[in-house]
Amino acid sequence: MSRPMISLRAAALVLLTVFLLGGPMLAQNPNQPQQGIPNFQGKPGEKPKKLDLVGRLTAAQAPLIKVKPEKANEEWVIRVESKPDEISVKGEAERGWVKPGMFVTFDATLDKKGMGQEPIGEVSVFAPGPTIQLGVTEAAAAGFSAEGEESAAPAESAKYNVVGRLSGVSKDGKWSVTAGRAKVTVEVAEDAKISVDLPDPRLIRIGDTVKGSVTYFNQGAGILKGLIEIEAAEKFPAPEDPRARRTRREPAAKPGEAKSIFDMQQ
Repeated sequence: MSRPMISLRAAALVLLTVFLLGGPMLAQNPNQPQQGIPNFQGKPGEKPKKLDLVGRLTAAQAPLIKVKPEKANEEWVIRVESKPDEISVKGEAERGWVKPGMFVTFDATLDKKGMGQEPIGEVSVFAPGPTIQLGVTEAAAAGFSAEGEESAAPAESAKYNVVGRLSGVSKDGKWSVTAGRAKVTVEVAEDAKISVDLPDPRLIRIGDTVKGSVTYFNQGAGILKGLIEIEAAEKFPAPEDPRARRTRREPAAKPGEAKSIFDMQQ
């Protein structure tokens, strides 16, 4: 094969590569930042500025996200450098979203055997930590035995704070909670307020509120690292509830799309 023919084919290959890599592929998805990486670097000797950013998540393709600040018209392109355990996701959930294995805390009226006497109206779902002690507050003082047995001076029922792990959900919807050595069984009201605070980036969705400290040199482009607080825009739905199909927090994911802005960083 002649040298001119080889050169022509090589040139065509280069042009095809440039087209594939430089084409507006990201722009085809409205939930992804547009093509083109902004300038996150400053001039030599320039000191970075800091901004406490609060805004709505409008697009994501890790490690970049787009945030629309509450008090500005210009969207910011943010490079996320936070670790998954530095991200706190807060919101509310439907009762059926809470699964066995999750850690919960609530106030309950219990009898001496640890059985709930009335439906629970508020529950918090949290992540365990070294400073959190599981158990039933002042159980022995009120006549409730850690083993579910009657103590020396039993009371018919009393109010307790329960901090434990959801170990099971019965067919009639009652929760079994293991709180330290104690075991508690309670009914959670269907309209109970379920508050969620978890370091789980998989819960983040487009439309949620992002709060964090951004370092930047150029307006509209910054780096977000360290602690990030996310407020969910919608309730986390119960997967077994048919209504969840009508109130999903996002459309069904397409192949190749991240389900969370941090999925690709874990």
